[in-house]
Amino acid sequence: MPTVLSIAGSDPSGGAGIQGDIKTIFAEGCYGMGAVTGLTVQNTLGVYDVMPVPTDFLYRQIDETLSDIRPDAIKIGMIVSTEQIDVIVGLIKRYGLENVIVDPVIAPTSGVEFANDEVMKCMIEKLFPLSTLVTPNLPEAKRICEIIENFNLQVEGKWQMQSQTQSQVQTQSQSQTQIKRKAANLSMPELACFIGQNCGCSVLIKGGHAEGDDATDYLWTASDDDRIGCITEFKDERVETTSSHGTGCALSSSIAANMAKGHMLEAAIYRGKEYVTTALKSDMRIGTGNGSVNHGALARQ
Repeated sequence: MPTVLSIAGSDPSGGAGIQGDIKTIFAEGCYGMGAVTGLTVQNTLGVYDVMPVPTDFLYRQIDETLSDIRPDAIKIGMIVSTEQIDVIVGLIKRYGLENVIVDPVIAPTSGVEFANDEVMKCMIEKLFPLSTLVTPNLPEAKRICEIIENFNLQVEGKWQMQSQTQSQVQTQSQSQTQIKRKAANLSMPELACFIGQNCGCSVLIKGGHAEGDDATDYLWTASDDDRIGCITEFKDERVETTSSHGTGCALSSSIAANMAKGHMLEAAIYRGKEYVTTALKSDMRIGTGNGSVNHGALARQ
């Protein structure tokens, strides 16, 4: 059975974080494991407090798991300190892990902030270049771009080391110079391109927070020789629901699970979006606030 390790925070209400991730991974026909970065106090109405897990304890959680069970993919969610990033990055390198999906959770829809600018800067510089895919929503993508601009960051990434001509780069994506302007004015494809070029990883900008009747995501590809530097559009219907808690966690975990099963990146994203759309349409109505998506609405092997 394919195995997936989630490194994320704990959500006692069960909709997001480790709990939501493992439900999703199981629904996708994989074996889910979890290492907790932080404990939260939250329910369907919001997040009220966060208690980080000590760095050495996080290290032991991940290391002992990896020494026994090698994951076919990893999903990384909430990280609350630069020290935690250093631990995760070190273990990814030590074990030579692949199919690393990062959901850069900065703050929940309602509640306290998880990651400040220093944590995000460290994540951009150290974790993103090791990632197969980064999956920010629109507000997170703008925040990441602002941090890249403010700190003048540029990380040499895997895509820059691929064999390609300058003309290919220019025709496949807009140049960094053309889109070097304030993040608030960038379109979603430009945001994906800007983050990907500066961080050396594939980037999926999620369109759930954008306006319009459709929920369109945009992928900038860094890892495929034939698609490097290209933008791919994933257009889907917008689902009106009061049960969307854990959507981002479910998508990134589903993508990780599908990559663990051997699907290529774009196929894994298509399947992930199918999974999330089905989960949203189920509209479970759990709790008195924004309830959880239905992680079991689409179960497959």
